[in-house]
Amino acid sequence: MRQFRLQVRVAAMILAATGAARADIIAIDPFDGALTDTFDQWNTNQAVLSLPVFGGFGALEVLSAGGAIKVEFSSTFLNDPVVPLSDMMAGQLGIAQWVFDTPLTRFGGWFENNSGASDATLEFYDASDTLIGTMIADIPVDAQTWTWNGWQSDVPFSRIVVTGNGVINGFIWYENMQADPVPAPAALTVIGGGLMLGTRRRRRDPR
Repeated sequence: MRQFRLQVRVAAMILAATGAARADIIAIDPFDGALTDTFDQWNTNQAVLSLPVFGGFGALEVLSAGGAIKVEFSSTFLNDPVVPLSDMMAGQLGIAQWVFDTPLTRFGGWFENNSGASDATLEFYDASDTLIGTMIADIPVDAQTWTWNGWQSDVPFSRIVVTGNGVINGFIWYENMQADPVPAPAALTVIGGGLMLGTRRRRRDPR
């Protein structure tokens, strides 16, 4: 598993280095990912700085000073109740980031919001920590329901920063999250293709 993660990380870094860092990121319908996290494995409420996600393939981390990543049975902040779809839900109190040991091509899940303001901004970064795209998550504060948000990128991404529009840029909640990592054979193909393209470009450069 460690060798697989190293291979795909190297592939994503080489892809970015060959000039394909700017991604075509699109919104997609609900999907069943190779990785799933419902947060039901946590049997009690908690507040942490970093929460393992997707069975150890990544983490949800708080970036704001004094903030936290919460696991809750429910939230009634601002008298706006949020109840999980299953047993537990995760959420951010402050700006947060999803970080992945293995770069992803698809990411999504069900979002809720009791921050006092709708929606959130997601910034996608590749394995070399270059910003490759920004998307808006549709999370209506008055909907009183969970809303699907999902994205697909032609450039693998290793980090997503989520900034809410309400109180402390947080009180964004997550349920039944899905992710698809870069498969090892595809990653190696990317390496070969990127290196060949870079070599051809260098040969054509006049000296």
